[in-house]
Amino acid sequence: MSLLWYFRAPFPSAKGFSAYRMPGVAVHGPLIFSSAAVGFFLCWPHPLLRPLLIFWILAGLYLGRDIAILCHYNGLLTLLSWALCGVVFFKAAWIARFGASHVVIPAVASAVIGAVLFLVAFRMTREKDPGSRTAGPPSPVL
Repeated sequence: MSLLWYFRAPFPSAKGFSAYRMPGVAVHGPLIFSSAAVGFFLCWPHPLLRPLLIFWILAGLYLGRDIAILCHYNGLLTLLSWALCGVVFFKAAWIARFGASHVVIPAVASAVIGAVLFLVAFRMTREKDPGSRTAGPPSPVL
């Protein structure tokens, strides 16, 4: 399975008994906003770091989707994600000052966010060992 398969649907279906149905967008939306805001505050003051803003937006979109699905099974995670969004909202000026006065830390944080996004995508699209008893059928080759 291709690594890009992970990025096929940023907003999964909320129909039927989908785990994204509740809380779904109530968690995903604030996480997208928070991640994009933190990335903007940290990377935008430095022209060299502006291209790294894409990692923050993709992390909010795709990792936020995964966290929203996990929030369906754990209500405490929902409250924690909303608290994180509140911290970003109320400490925006502090985050912006920190981003403007530092170059290396936002670059390293962006690289870590990009690496986590890549590792999660790799883990989610990794094929199981065909010889194991728990492996599913092999994926069709097109």
